[in-house]
Amino acid sequence: MPESFYPLLNIPGLLPEILLVAAGCAVLLMIGPSRRYVPWTALGAVIGALALLLWGAPHPGAGSGMRFTSAADFVRHATLVVGALLTLIAFAQPRDDERGEFFSMMLFSLAGLMLLGGASDLVLLFVALELVSIPTYVLVVLSRHNERSLEAGTKYFYLGAMAAAVTAYGFSFLYGVAGSADLGRVATAVTAALAAPGTVPHAFAVAGLMLSLAGLFFKIAAVPLHLYIADVYEGAASSVAGLLGFVPKLAGIVAIVKMIEAAGWSTDRGALFWTLWLCAALSMTIGNVLALRQHSIKRMLAYSGIAHSGYMLVGLMAAGLYAREGSQVGGLMADGPGAVFYYAVAYGIANLCAFAVLGALRIRGAACETVRDVAGLLRRQPALALILVIAMFTLMGLPPTPGFWGKLSLFGSAWSAAASAPADVQWWIGALVILAVVNSAIGAAYYLRVIAACILYESDEPADAIPAQTPQFGATMAGVLLLIYSFFPNPLLMMSRTATRDLRDPLGFVVAAPANARSVARLEPAAGSPDRDPRSSMLDAHSAAGPAAAPSAR
Repeated sequence: MPESFYPLLNIPGLLPEILLVAAGCAVLLMIGPSRRYVPWTALGAVIGALALLLWGAPHPGAGSGMRFTSAADFVRHATLVVGALLTLIAFAQPRDDERGEFFSMMLFSLAGLMLLGGASDLVLLFVALELVSIPTYVLVVLSRHNERSLEAGTKYFYLGAMAAAVTAYGFSFLYGVAGSADLGRVATAVTAALAAPGTVPHAFAVAGLMLSLAGLFFKIAAVPLHLYIADVYEGAASSVAGLLGFVPKLAGIVAIVKMIEAAGWSTDRGALFWTLWLCAALSMTIGNVLALRQHSIKRMLAYSGIAHSGYMLVGLMAAGLYAREGSQVGGLMADGPGAVFYYAVAYGIANLCAFAVLGALRIRGAACETVRDVAGLLRRQPALALILVIAMFTLMGLPPTPGFWGKLSLFGSAWSAAASAPADVQWWIGALVILAVVNSAIGAAYYLRVIAACILYESDEPADAIPAQTPQFGATMAGVLLLIYSFFPNPLLMMSRTATRDLRDPLGFVVAAPANARSVARLEPAAGSPDRDPRSSMLDAHSAAGPAAAPSAR
């Protein structure tokens, strides 16, 4: 096999993802008595994939479209850790939900998220996003006897298909600007185009970024693409809702980080700045206001997820300002993307805890969904009540929970970035941080309502007894992880900061894989070659001219 073809077939680097996909296919085919082994097969696959990552030989990439940077490694490890918790939590669901379809779709979605972390190509990025999303459409409608599930799944599918089309359309604009699907070349081309306002490449770059972000905001349920989330959470099983609160959201955040990186972290001015600012402000405010009105815990968590997406967008804005200024602030407030990654993991685990408790409780055979249903939980099920309280405190951001450290890092990095930003930007960033703090205080109200119901009130009707054989190990492990990260936040904070070291440079995608650089270079036709895309030459000329060419272009 020619050496130049090797980057396309570096199979060892993809062994964890291959294991998850193979296990997903296997559990989907299990029938009859073998179905009892479905959860164990899924758990073994997740643990095996994690073992391959921890003790396998490191690989800089798995092909011309996959480069395993520090950020990719963080996403892959976090995906498998939370995936193991999710699998354990799914053990506690009724046997009707322990079908091969659930665990198969879960494994496919986890594999897509892992691929997304290492994607360095627009095509692979889009394919990975769809590998994350399409299984979730199936998961929502698994409860065929539940009309709410079918209705929610239908809405989710059609809106998701529309968002995917918008994202693909945006990617096509970015490809047109760069003449290449490689994210390193896209970053170079888009950065040059944004530096030349009034030109055709500038218009195409802005259109591509805006359309791409519009589709990705659907993944994280940010305003204005948030209308589906409450119905989907309410109609889905608790284990599915827990998955939806982590996997698509982290996938959307990672993809948005890649898009902002492609813009050269230019979030300090222009359309990208105002888009992120407005969506962050509206997501925080609308999400919290809608959550305050809910009596269903599932709908409350759905709307609060919109607010948490807004908090993470604040951190991404700070990331752009830091990259522009080259800020070297230390401590918790040194890194916008690192704070976002940390917060996404902490939020995902807390969300899993809350839905694990809801999935384990029953009243007259029906799942507990309202605040009234968890009244008196401390007296009936002290362990589950403690897990739920820890989850609510984390989502609230009460010290010293991981939610507190995450919000301190997010808001602190944005506030510090504002101090070094241009004067016309300082006020807007400062106002956004103040708005985020106010919204955090508003959000505490509905979390405290759930905690008060658990501890202070009595239930109107007794809950069903939880069978002794029902395992609660997953919920317990998730609660223990939250406690560990509460008192020892530095390891995860340092890992999340290390994960973003390749994002300091707008060309981080290119410099991240030196081992494959020579082979990849051979795949790119030389300048003047008849095989070279003519748009690349045009863009090279435009980039060489730089901003100075902008007046003549006008």
